[in-house]
Amino acid sequence: MNYKVESADEYLRRNRIMELFEDLCTKASYIQPENLEEFFIEDLRIKQKQGYQQKYNDWAEIQNIFELFDLKRDGYITQENCRKALLTIASSQKQQEIIEATQVIDEKVDINRFQRLVEQFLG
Repeated sequence: MNYKVESADEYLRRNRIMELFEDLCTKASYIQPENLEEFFIEDLRIKQKQGYQQKYNDWAEIQNIFELFDLKRDGYITQENCRKALLTIASSQKQQEIIEATQVIDEKVDINRFQRLVEQFLG
């Protein structure tokens, strides 16, 4: 039985199942579609067609994520919150590792800089 548990874990890792579900859940929580099943099916079709790491260019979602991390509502997020925000958008382990390792994030980041960072790291 231990073999099956290890095999299942390896299968999930190899196929990035957890990343896929995290991505679907994150998008659903921000977009909040009326028909969740349709939303998931369409998103999976796009991933199937364009590949898992599709270009990230949903301006409204980027702005929503920025606002969630702009705790003081002053139009800026901290370097730490910027990194956290980027990690919520990342759709692969590779993207996460690049974001975690980067040193190019300023101490204070406004929405325009955040959008450029999203484009740089995720799209």
